[in-house]
Amino acid sequence: MEGGGESPNGVVLDPVRYAGGEGFYNRNPSSTTSCEGPCLRSYHGTRVAGHPSGCRSLGFTTAEVQAMRHFLCWSCTNRQHRCAVCGARGSSSELNAQVFRCDHDTCGRFCHPMCISTQLHPGDPAEAARCRIRVAIGRPFWCRGPHRPRPLVFHD
Repeated sequence: MEGGGESPNGVVLDPVRYAGGEGFYNRNPSSTTSCEGPCLRSYHGTRVAGHPSGCRSLGFTTAEVQAMRHFLCWSCTNRQHRCAVCGARGSSSELNAQVFRCDHDTCGRFCHPMCISTQLHPGDPAEAARCRIRVAIGRPFWCRGPHRPRPLVFHD
């Protein structure tokens, strides 16, 4: 499982891959807390929430999770994300980006230009080279997913 860094209290963060669309962005401390940064990952907020699945948690108390107005994970705070293909961490800062975010609006995966271009064009080295350049200069791309379903929005 991909690691995410440390919470403010030193607990190592491991992302929780939440499969359902319903409740994906919920702040219920008994389930998940979602990062509001570009990674869009979800985490168990409290030790109790992570216990049944054996997952590590952010280590916050229920009161701390309920009091949170915004949550940014270590990766988004430090602009250091793991490549979804090779797993190596790289800078996602606009000034010196090494990994780039998939442009699908519900995807929070980051990829190195070399990794994603090879994955998207495995049998075509010439197209992979063109793709690598496009990604490296910040052109949009969609990784091979799977992409999360868009949450339903209801208007009154």
